[in-house]
Parts: sequence; C-alpha cells; structure tokens
Amino acid sequence: MLVVKDVELSVPSGASGPLGQFIKYYEGLTYDQQLLHQSHQRVKRDDAVSPKQLRLNFSAFQRDFHLLLEQDSEGFADNFRIDVGDGQGVVDLSHVFSGRLEDEDQSSCHGSIIQGLFQGSIATANGTYHVEPMHSYTTNSKSEFHSIIYHEDDIDMSALGNRFNGLCGSDLLAQLARSMRLKEEEEEQDEPLMRSRRTADDSKTTCLLHLQADYFYYQRFGSVEAVVAQVASYMRAVNDIYDTADFEGIMLINFKVKSLTVMTEEERGIPMNRPFIGPEKLLSLYSETNWGNYCLSYLLTNRDYSGVLGLAWEGKAGNWGGICSRHVTLRDGRNSSLNTGLITVQNYGQYLPPRQVQLTFAHELGHSLGAPHDEGQHCGNLGSEGGKGRYLMFPHASNQVQENNDKFSPCSLRRIGQTLRTKKDDCFVVSDQPICGNQIVEDGEECDVGHNEADPCCYSAKESLAVQCRLKPNKRCSPSQGFCCSASCDFKAPGTACEEESECEMKSVCTGASPVCPPPSPKANMTICSLGTRVCLQGVRWLEL
Repeated sequence: MLVVKDVELSVPSGASGPLGQFIKYYEGLTYDQQLLHQSHQRVKRDDAVSPKQLRLNFSAFQRDFHLLLEQDSEGFADNFRIDVGDGQGVVDLSHVFSGRLEDEDQSSCHGSIIQGLFQGSIATANGTYHVEPMHSYTTNSKSEFHSIIYHEDDIDMSALGNRFNGLCGSDLLAQLARSMRLKEEEEEQDEPLMRSRRTADDSKTTCLLHLQADYFYYQRFGSVEAVVAQVASYMRAVNDIYDTADFEGIMLINFKVKSLTVMTEEERGIPMNRPFIGPEKLLSLYSETNWGNYCLSYLLTNRDYSGVLGLAWEGKAGNWGGICSRHVTLRDGRNSSLNTGLITVQNYGQYLPPRQVQLTFAHELGHSLGAPHDEGQHCGNLGSEGGKGRYLMFPHASNQVQENNDKFSPCSLRRIGQTLRTKKDDCFVVSDQPICGNQIVEDGEECDVGHNEADPCCYSAKESLAVQCRLKPNKRCSPSQGFCCSASCDFKAPGTACEEESECEMKSVCTGASPVCPPPSPKANMTICSLGTRVCLQGVRWLEL
C-alpha cells in the first residue's frame, strides 16, 4: 500500500522566521525539557498531590510566560474508553492540562505534556500564542531549539489559493445525499425542522462523540498518547465556541468524547484504508458502520484533499443527517449512519496549524447540528463589514485569524436552534460536569451569575471556558455565592442579618469573613410553634400537642 507522506520543511537554523506556507513568523523555544518531564512524572505518580499542578516558565516574543497548569479531562466522558487496534487500550489522560498565566487573571492555556514538551495554546490580553514541538515540522537534529511559538496573527491561510481557499466540502455531499435516499423518505428529510418544534429538555446539553483516528492520522503523530493530546485540544477549542453560544434560547451545548479508536496498524484490503480516495467516498464508507449508539461519529485522517479540510452530513429531520441519526437503509439497499463527518490535518502536502484544524472541526460540527454555509442574499455577507471577519460557517477559510471566525452568525444560531429543539433530546445526555450558567455554584466554580455579562463580580457563562464562573480580578466574592456578599463584591459586615428568625430557628448573621450565610441555630427543644399546636425539636416543627 502506498502511504501519504508529509513534506518535511526546511527549517532555518536561526531561532525565528517564517515556517512553511501557513506560519509567517515563529520563534524558537528552549526550556529544560528533562526537568518538565520529571515534574510531570512526579505529579502523575503522586495521588496525594491535589490539585495536580505544574509550572512552566519560558521567554519569547520579548515577554515572560509563567504557566500554571492542572490536569484536565473535561473533554472526555466519565466512562471514556480507547480502542487500539484489536483491543482496548489503557485510558491515560494525565498528560492533558489546562490553566492560566500566573500574572494574568484573564489568561488561559490548554495543552499537553509529552516527554517533557508542552504543546498547546496560551490566550493572553495580547492575543493567543501557539506552542508546538519542532519535530512536528522537521526531524532536523541540528535545530537549536526543541519547540516553536507563534502568535495567532502570524497564521496565514492564503496559501490555500483563491479557488480552493476552502474549509469544507459538505456542499459536495448534497447531491450524493439526495441520490442515496429512499424516495418515500425524501419528503420527510426535506421537511423544515421548524414545523416539528417542541420544548427541549434544558438539562440535556452534552453530545457524546465517537472519534476514529485512521492509520494515516496515527502515523502523523506517532503514538496513541499524541493522538489523545490532539483530540483534547480539539474538544477544548470546540467547547469554547459552543458552550458560550445562545441557540435561540438553548445554551450550554457541549461535546465529550465517549470513545476513541486509534488504528495503529496498516490494514491492507479494507476499502476505507486506500490512500487515494476522495473525501465524499471516504465519508460514505465510514458511514456504513452503525454509529447509532453515539450522538455523532467523526473520522480523523491525514490525507491531502487539495483545499477540502473537512465535511459532514448536514443535520436534517429524522435519521437523514446530523446529530442523533440512526442507521438507515439507502436506495441501493446499503445501510448507513449519517451522523458522521471527517476532518484532515494536511493540505497541499503540509501539516495544518492546529488552530485551523480546530476551527474546521467546529465548522463541521455546525453542519452536523443543522447549520448550512453562510451564503445567499440574507446570510452570505454577514461579517463582511466592520473588520471582524467572516463567521464560523462561512464556506471558505479566512486568510487570517479574526474576531468572528469562531462565532456563529445569526443565521447559524437560528438554524442550529431549530435542529436542537427538534432532535437533541433523542440522544443528548445530562452533563456530568458542573454547568456554568445555571446560577448554581457547583464544584469547580467560584461563582455563577448565568449569562449576565454585566455582573461586576463574576465572569458569566458567555465568557471563555478559562474564566467563566470565576471571580473577576480584585473581587472578594459574588452574591451568587451567598447572601453575605454585597453588590460591591465584598463580604457584608459582621452581624448583618442574612436569614430571618423563624418559629424554630434563631436569626442568622454574617461573619464578615465569608459570603455564605451561616446555618441558623435551633431554638430550645419543646418551644411551642404553629399557633400552639406543635413544638420544635432540633430546629424543626415536630410533635403535635
């Protein structure tokens, strides 16, 4: 079998400059790799360390970076499993981290540590920086540094060209989808989703995914551990986008990986494993498997499709595409699951920047949730003015990173809202994580003010995942934490009443050191209450007289 090979880049011997077609400027990065590896192993082994934190310091772009990292498995379901080849692999997420810069409260970072090398993104007040191992781009052992760092403004996708400045091949599926459907199902599939609106269960917000990394993808990254790290970065980026969107009143939508299959061996004779196969055919073959136990199933590959970075069946009514679609019988008698999609990490012989892959995945998931491309008279020009860039569902990749690139247009929000209201309760599940935005302070949250962006004390659920439901800088508390926090974000004075006296309990007063109202003290047992018909025992109305 012929294997698609990556083109190795010629990396300058110096510590800065352009890198390949897509990165205009990078700087070389060096820190003590062995020390970070040892610290990682120590945290990994020591069950007593809680939270499991690591620090990483380095300098680049004329500034210092002081990363404070904690292990993070939020992109994966509690019962997450990995299948490797013919057997179940060991689930190890200890190399996945998130955190922030120690000296910048509103910063965030997410990534992985493998063999003492950090790979990930660092969001700062001055934009987002991306860190990658140098071996992702070259095997040149003479390099003076082990990693590179570049700013989001230096990502340049114009090399994709005018005609193929593409992001998505999902439009190519429209004719294929119609040709596959049984005639009697066409009217059902084409029926507008808005005709079957219903009340959605607000607690079901999580779409559980199956992801399959084919042999080409595995070969690109070289280990199961590295594949998991890539997947974790996709999930963090995707959830940053979806978790803060308001789909016509449906909010807090998120995705978690329930299972991951990694093809670590080259299996000859399987049609899907042929290297030279078009994206539509590859997705059709992948869809022949019954993925009905999952909300969605996506294939990760490393194939060159000359400008097409991903594609997915668009969310439709019933089982004819997108989320929650079950196995259906096609016109030719074959069975197919149309809750599927695929993304590739290669284009024109070069490895795509992780940020572009993350946006591609988020874009294809938008199709799975029923959003078409932003095209036509009403939606096609959205974002073209004001300098903020096109929205996420625009059919072509933006040349540069712009503000709207990871946001949904009003058209997309409306269409996804219609799909979610109609279909999500068929397969979405109740989240197993604290839900920022439900106005209940849960484990892992400092505060929760819902979606109120104007709150002076607490970051709302509309902020990025890194800061949402956290106290704002220099604020001691939030009224969402308890009645003993004032509207000025400070503890109320000692002795301030926070719960009135009742028949069986004394008045509660604030301590001046906490936002939480202390539990009231019970009145003496046998205190008469309920208009003389009962007595109090341990603060509760009890026996009748």
